[in-house]
Formats: sequence, structure tokens, C-alpha cells
Amino acid sequence: MMMGILRVQELVSSKKCEVKESGDVQYSEGEYETSVSQEKQEDLRSHKDSLADTDAPMNLNVDKSGHLRLETIDDLQIMLQLRKSRKRARRVQVRKPPPAPETVPYYVDEVDFFKACEENKLPLIERYLEKSGDVNACDNFRRTGLHRACTQGHVDVVKRLLEAGASIENKDKLDATAVHCACRGGSMLVLDLLLNHDGSFSTRDKLCSTPLHVAVRTGHYECAEHLVHCGADINAKDREGDTPMHDAVRLNRFKIIQLLLLHGANPKLKNCEGKSPLDSTLEWQSGAKSILSNFKDDAKTPVKSSPVQFNCILHVSNSE
Repeated sequence: MMMGILRVQELVSSKKCEVKESGDVQYSEGEYETSVSQEKQEDLRSHKDSLADTDAPMNLNVDKSGHLRLETIDDLQIMLQLRKSRKRARRVQVRKPPPAPETVPYYVDEVDFFKACEENKLPLIERYLEKSGDVNACDNFRRTGLHRACTQGHVDVVKRLLEAGASIENKDKLDATAVHCACRGGSMLVLDLLLNHDGSFSTRDKLCSTPLHVAVRTGHYECAEHLVHCGADINAKDREGDTPMHDAVRLNRFKIIQLLLLHGANPKLKNCEGKSPLDSTLEWQSGAKSILSNFKDDAKTPVKSSPVQFNCILHVSNSE
């Protein structure tokens, strides 16, 4: 009987009791009663759900307050059975019903087609193409469905539009092509797909920016690296004379700066203002040094700032 008590306490509290040579069971004051009471409370809350998973009904030994009693081995077996069934119930994952298939209207107009390209809804696109819809249709901004899908990075939609004859070189009002949009969206898979379909990586928009300029400004390293490996002009200048290195330095794209330098970018090329990327770096360092050297511990003492210092502060705050 003593061993039975010991096993009951170990099973309930997960702790071993010390048994003296005299055969008396020793445990801390109130520990056994507390653990048993907690276990009864947990089983009482879950026994209704657990009973539904058992093969045969169980006779629960409960007191007047509805708490499970633990007086005999049978009570202990019932408790263990309840715990096992509760664990099984936790393992069972509730299967959500599959989403209902989206109803495709008989007719899809251009507005719905553009929206479907943005939201990756191939069934609507298929219906539009089935009804002889123009795959190169554009909106008031001259943006086509391909522009939208490339910006969002929907590879399957881009692939389907190209199969239907979408033109990669169509330009919007800013003269941006689908390749520009892919670099702006940052999808390397879409960019690679366009280049494999003879998309041009040297095309220019209204700012004379190449896709490499766009990838650097938006910080999409993988796109920039892919364009460089494909042979993009690494020292190409935009309308203001800025090269991709100018943009990378101005926006603190350190990883891209390293990429451009490793592939032969010239840090001394000057833009229309006569400044090179190296000049911008030295100017920033000089301004930061001047600010630090004029710093006063007394906050009441005004510090005079030059326009260069003020521009540096704005630059740092904007980059953060």
C-alpha cells in the first residue's frame, strides 16, 4: 500500500518522494495535496471533451463539488486515460474547408484585367484573354498589365502575359519599361524572366535612368547584381549625370557600393554638379567632423552650422 501511495504521488506530481528506512513517505508540507488538487481541476475542465474521444464510457468518481477524486487505483487509471485522450485531442488538427473557388464573370473588362494582374488572379486574366482582350492595353498612365504584374512580382502572371504576346518594351508616361518595374519591385525571378525574353537592361526612362539605377535606388541587391552580371553599363549616367555609384553613396547602400567597385565602377566620375561619389563621401565626412568638433557640452551654447553641416544632418535623418 505504501508503494501504491508513492507511485500515485509520483505520477500526479512528476516528483519523487524520499523514503526513509522506517518506510515512511516524506514530502513537503501541502505539496501532494496541492498537486492533486491542480490535476483534478485540469481534468474536470477537459473531461467532457475527452470523453467524446474514448471508446467506452467511464464512471467518474467525483465529490459533491464536482471535483475528481483520487482514492483508488481505478481513479488513477481514469485520470491517466483522460490525460491521454486530451493529448490525442491536442494532436488532432482542425481541417479548414478549402476556400470556395472564385467565380469568374463571363466578361472581364480592362479595369478588371489590370486589377487581376496586380492581385495575381490568373483565372480572370485567362477569361480576359479568351474573349480576345488586348494584352497590351494600357490605362491613362500608359501602364499595361505587364507593368503592374512586374511591379508586384507575380511570376506566373508575367509568364502568361508574355505567352499571350505582351510587349516588354512598352513604356508608360515616365518611359519606364517592364524591366524598370521588375527592378523597382525587387523580384529577381521576374527580372530574369524578362531578360530571357529579350528584355533590354539598357533602356532609359524620362530621367535617363537605367534599370540598374532603379535597382540601386530601391536597394534590391539581387537585381543589381544580376544586371551587372548580364553586362549592364555600370558607369551609365542619368539626366543629372549621376551614375549608380552616385546613388549608392548618397543612399548609403554599402553592399551595393562594394558590388559596383568590384565590377569596375569609377568612383571619380563627376555628375552635372561637378561632384563624384568620392567627393560626396569626403564632403559628408568633413561635415560630420565639423559638427563633432563644434559640439558643446553646454546645451545652452548655440552651435553655428554651415549649410554643408545642415545638409549632412538632413542626409543622415533621411537615410535613417
